[in-house]
This record gives sequence, C-alpha cells and structure tokens, in this order.
Amino acid sequence: MKFIASFGLLLITITACDYKPKNQGKSLYLKHCQSCHMENGQGLGQLFPPVSNADYVNIHSDELACIIRYGLEGEITVNGVTYNEAMSGNRQLSDIEIANLTYYILKELNDIEKPYSIAEIRLQLDRCK
Repeated sequence: MKFIASFGLLLITITACDYKPKNQGKSLYLKHCQSCHMENGQGLGQLFPPVSNADYVNIHSDELACIIRYGLEGEITVNGVTYNEAMSGNRQLSDIEIANLTYYILKELNDIEKPYSIAEIRLQLDRCK
C-alpha cells in the first residue's frame, strides 16, 4: 500500500514539473477562446476574427491582456476584414493564466518572439481602460 501511495505522489510531482506556459496557454485557449476563434485561431468567417497570423494581434500585442480580461467592443480590422461583434472578457482568469494565454497566442499562433513576462502582463492590466 505504501508503494502505491509513493508511486502516486511521484507521478503527481513529475507531471507538475512538466509545466510550460504554452501548455497551459493552449489549454486555456481551447477552453475559453476556440468556440469563437476556432481551434487553430483561424476565426469564423466574417463573424469572429482570427487570432492566428493576425495583424491585429501583432499591432495590439501590448493590449492583449486587457482584451482577454475585459473584452472588446467596436469595430476592428483584422487582416483587411472589418469585424464588429463584441467580445466578452474573461475576468476569472488569473494574471498568470492571462500571461500564459498571451504567450500561446503570440508565440504559438503568431510566431511572435516577444512573449510578455508576468510583470509586463500585470503592467498591461494596470493600464486597462
């Protein structure tokens, strides 16, 4: 019985050490974002904009944390297409979760080599309108 308990504790410890921002970011993206922006970030026609290979993400990367937390209203243009559907925010996500989600969106979906640190994400969130 002690062996099974020890093995279980070891397994939990090993999997906890395999934490990577992109892994949690992808998981958060799939849970909170894919229903509108689709699994690979390609968007949904002219209803919801893409977040993958999106010029808007590149231009507004320093606002991404605020957009995730508080949403976005009004007209935006992404890759030459105009969108005007409101995006609700996700206020229950922690600063760390938002940092990992922005990491995934910037690095994995847009190949942008400037993911933000948690400190930078907190500064962005402090400056939100």
